[in-house]
Order: sequence, then structure tokens, then C-alpha cells
Amino acid sequence: MINKIWAYMLIIAILFGLVNGKLYAINNSIFTSLENTTEMILSMTSIMCFWCGMIEILKNTKILNIFSKILNPFLKIFFKNTSKKAKDAILINIFSNLLGIGNAATPSGIKAMKEMEEECSNEKMSYEMNLFVLMNTLSIQMFPTTIISIMISSGNMNAGTIILPVILTSFITFFIIMFLGKYILKEDEEKIS
Repeated sequence: MINKIWAYMLIIAILFGLVNGKLYAINNSIFTSLENTTEMILSMTSIMCFWCGMIEILKNTKILNIFSKILNPFLKIFFKNTSKKAKDAILINIFSNLLGIGNAATPSGIKAMKEMEEECSNEKMSYEMNLFVLMNTLSIQMFPTTIISIMISSGNMNAGTIILPVILTSFITFFIIMFLGKYILKEDEEKIS
């Protein structure tokens, strides 16, 4: 469906350019956008490689142990029946999301889901798997590094101004939705069983 929408938009733009005699402008904008997209992909790839590497280094330090002690009460509330391996992957996922590097959080998120899937006895997603998907989607961000780097690469020199609004909105939405989700998902699970 989305492919058809893009095709129609492209055809309409070309026809509009032909009618107005501005086909050269369409041609220029196509090549400019290709160049901008390539530059953004290269800069995002380098940022992602850097942060994925930092997460791998942090796995071998005591920083994650300290972070684990801080987050243990939270993990016990939401992931009571989850194994240590899954909780470790969840911890790295939360840590990556706190730093605002969702791309680096993805591998640990996939690992956590695989671990929880192995522990799951039935075909459906478990209550804790649903909570993890919800948590990963919401993700609290203390430092929205990916967004800031995109803004800076686009020429915005005031990218740091988004930090406080991102922290506030991510905290508020995270806690409201997680606690609502905890009870709604639990209620649904009780109806099924």
C-alpha cells in the first residue's frame, strides 16, 4: 500500500513539474536528496558503530554492575519470572536506551526476547515479554544522543535544547504507560487462563 502511495506522489510531482515547466527543479531535488541521504546514513552508521562499541566495552566494566544494583528493584517488579540471562540483556537494553542509542539497544532487546521465548511454555507471548516490548518502545532517554547527532549533522547548532523536554516526556510516558500496562496485561492474562 505504501509503495503505491509513494509511486502516485512521484508521478503527480513529475506531472506537476512538466505542466509548470520546472522539471529541472525536480531533477535537482532528487539528486540533492540522494546526496543528503547518503551523508546522513554514513554519519548515523559511524555513530551507531561508536555506541555499539561503547556498550561492548561497558559490559566488561563495573559500571553495569552498579547500574544493575540500581535497577534491580524495577526488574523485580516487572520481570519476576525471567531468568538472569534475560535480565542481563534487558539491563543492557535499558542502559542503551537511557543513553538514547536505540540502535545499540536492539541486539540486547532481541537477545532478551529470545531468552524469554525459551522460558515461555505456550505459543503466545508471555506477560513479561509483552511488558518488555512495551518498555522497549517507551524507553526513558536521559541523553538523546541519536536525535542530537541527527540535528547537528543537519546543521542545527541548538540541538542540546531538546534534552530537558525529552527527559521529562520520556519519564512521564514511561511510568504512566508501564504501570497501566502492568495491570492491563496482567488482567488480560488472567482472563485467558
